[in-house]
Amino acid sequence: MNKVYQFYCKIEEVLVGAGFVIIVALTFLNAVLRLFDMPIIYADDISMLLFSWTAFMGADVAMRHCRLVGMDIVTKKFSPKMQKIFAMAVYAIIIVMMVILIKGGVKIMQVNGNRPFNTLANFGIGYGAVTAALPVCGVMMILTALTKIGKLFRHFSDDAFTLKGDVNDNTLGEENAGVDQAPVNLDDPEEVR
Repeated sequence: MNKVYQFYCKIEEVLVGAGFVIIVALTFLNAVLRLFDMPIIYADDISMLLFSWTAFMGADVAMRHCRLVGMDIVTKKFSPKMQKIFAMAVYAIIIVMMVILIKGGVKIMQVNGNRPFNTLANFGIGYGAVTAALPVCGVMMILTALTKIGKLFRHFSDDAFTLKGDVNDNTLGEENAGVDQAPVNLDDPEEVR
C-alpha cells in the first residue's frame, strides 16, 4: 500500500510540474506569436483549465511536503505532544473545510458543468472540466490530511518525531536556500559587493 501511495504522490508531483511548465510555455509562446499576428487561439483557455488543476493539486503537494504557510510562534512553546495535538486539530479543520469545498464544487459542477468552455467547447470540453478540480483535489487533500493525522497518531509518544522531519526533501524551502554555499559575511565589503 505504501508503494502505491508513493507512486500516486510522484504522479501528482509530475502532473503539477508539467501543468506549470505548459502554462508558462503556452503563455510565453502565445505572447511571442501575437507579435507576428499569429496567436494561439486556445492558449488562454488551456492555461485557465490547467491553472485550476495545477493550483489545487499544487496545494496538495505543498501540504504533503509541509510547505503550506504556517505560524508556530505559539505552538512551539508547548510540549511535543501538545504540538501534535494542535497539528491534528488543524488537519481536522482542513478536512472539514475540504468537505465544504467539495460540496460547493459539486454544486458548481451541476450548475455550470455543461456550459461550453470558450474555445475549448469545440473539443467538447465544458466548464465541468475546470470546476471538477475543486472536488477532485479536495478529496486528494483529505487523503493527505488523513495520512498526516495517521503519522501523528503512530508517532505520538515519540517526542523527536515531527512532520517536517518526516519529509525527505531537505533541498526545498527557504530554510535550505544556499545550503551548498558558505555563509556570506556581511561585515566583509568584498563579499557584500
